[in-house]
Amino acid sequence: MTNKINIPYQRLAKRLFVLLLVLGATFSSLSSYAQEVDKGINYSARLDTNLIVIGDQINLLLSVEQPKGVKIEFPAFKDSIGSGVEIIQQNPQDTIQMESGNIKVNKNFLITSFNDGVHKMNPFEFKIHEENLMNIIRTDTLLLGVKTFEIDTSKANFDIIMPIHTPIAFAEIAPWVFGGLLLVAIIVLLFLYLRKRKKNQPLFTKVKPKEPAHVIALRKLDEIKHQKLWETGKVKEFHSELTDTIRFYLDERFKLSTIESTTDEIITAVKSVDQESEWHVKLKEILERADLAKFAKFSPLQDENEMSLKYAYKIIETTIVEVIPEEEKAQEETTADDAKKKE
Repeated sequence: MTNKINIPYQRLAKRLFVLLLVLGATFSSLSSYAQEVDKGINYSARLDTNLIVIGDQINLLLSVEQPKGVKIEFPAFKDSIGSGVEIIQQNPQDTIQMESGNIKVNKNFLITSFNDGVHKMNPFEFKIHEENLMNIIRTDTLLLGVKTFEIDTSKANFDIIMPIHTPIAFAEIAPWVFGGLLLVAIIVLLFLYLRKRKKNQPLFTKVKPKEPAHVIALRKLDEIKHQKLWETGKVKEFHSELTDTIRFYLDERFKLSTIESTTDEIITAVKSVDQESEWHVKLKEILERADLAKFAKFSPLQDENEMSLKYAYKIIETTIVEVIPEEEKAQEETTADDAKKKE
């Protein structure tokens, strides 16, 4: 008889405790705000909520709004905050630029508790480092209420939660995916091989080496020379194609970027990579004459147009770099090695 009477009283006591816990956490503040008036510093500590079920996870956010140049040290924690509150994860400090010119620094903690009751988190201390002086500012105390599950002892034992059917992870299917791709690649290569073999063609063709910049530029100059655009009244087009060819060659030859550059910028750039001044004068004359033709509606004489084309050839011939094919280069190196061995 005594046990039957005690059980309802025990349940009533637990419910009263939970009710008081809820009321206490509800009326307590979720956050603590403060201000250091002399230094223009606002600081706070804020919880998502004051009341959680045991094992729940919430955020604790520490914030400081401060002028630039002020060094403020945040409180440091390892794995817990006081007694009963555990830290699951600490995020790095995040700095935000404010419209007022100040900066706002945030640091977030993901916390939980496995002990029911009301947990007191002592004031959080921020250290202000000044010249030969350290000042400490503190927030108010925060309270965290933790309630546990009510266990009905009159019912039989059962699983708290049913087994979870987790989705298939990529690591589980990765071997099949990569295996399938490899098989497809082998089939494609085999198909190409049989097709090429039937046509008596090699499976892999040798890539044609890139032509040297001077070869491309000289070929383009030959095309411009044969077109003779200035004789048909297309003076502006002639100078545009001529300067574009020169810019391309300079960029490839000296590793520059002159496509959008002005005449003065191009001259300055080439002087920084080649001290030879004779062809610089010819280049400047070509570019200045082209600027007049393109932008000032100036019509150079036929001799001047031909002179620009002649100077373009001269610039390329003066700065040309002989490119030795890889096969010849390897042969020369082999010959040199043999000569050294004979010596």
